[in-house]
Amino acid sequence: MVYRLLSSTGLEACFTKGLQTIRQVKLHTMTLFALILANLIVMAASAVQTAVGIGFGLIAVPLLALIDIRLIPGPTLFVSLFLALTMTSVGRAAIDRKEMSRIFVGLVIGTVFGGLALAIAPPDYLPVLFGSMILVAVVVSLLGFEVKVSDRNLIASGAAAGMMGTMSGIHGPPLALLYQHEKPDKVRAMIASAFAFGYTISIVALHFTGYFGWVEFKLAIFLFPGLAAGYVLPKLFAGVIPDKSLRTGILVIAGFSALMLIFNG
Repeated sequence: MVYRLLSSTGLEACFTKGLQTIRQVKLHTMTLFALILANLIVMAASAVQTAVGIGFGLIAVPLLALIDIRLIPGPTLFVSLFLALTMTSVGRAAIDRKEMSRIFVGLVIGTVFGGLALAIAPPDYLPVLFGSMILVAVVVSLLGFEVKVSDRNLIASGAAAGMMGTMSGIHGPPLALLYQHEKPDKVRAMIASAFAFGYTISIVALHFTGYFGWVEFKLAIFLFPGLAAGYVLPKLFAGVIPDKSLRTGILVIAGFSALMLIFNG
């Protein structure tokens, strides 16, 4: 009855426009404390990823979602894109172009399916969806079984990363699982290159499904101070924290944060 009344009087379009306006105005309701806290999270996540090649999404996504659900996946992906581009440039000599081409194919396939899944998911279920995806990422990381680097597995890992990354902002675990026994320089370079491509097409997919627009862009800009600080930190504290302890800490933080998202969502 109400829907027919809105449609017949032309108020439906006004109502929809009003909701969009409210969503944009909410950008200004984020407190200074929330912005500072978000930047500290991004700083820690950037420092970890710069040091070990993975970890940004596992740390940043669940914690930023607890501050403001609009910070994921779009703004988080946009910020981490610049970190990935920087790391790709630094480690470009270690990139295997043949392997990367296979990963790119998988990323495109996975991103399409991830974008479609987001397009049909009810907004109220997004915190639970994101939390579940993060838990899957944690479990995959904990399993640690060996995966042979083959054309099929490269494409499959890329597809899993693309779908998971588009839906939650976390691309890393499938790729880390694939390259866990490779040399550190190659791991960082290959994953960073895959991230740079994956983040880009995920952002495009999010834009066309309504999850990355002007509001999300402005939210991303607010996170850049934390990104810059996080990129510098590993150079100052190189070798202070063992990689194994760092990995355990990442998974614990991600797991608890994901559970909070699920039960609070």
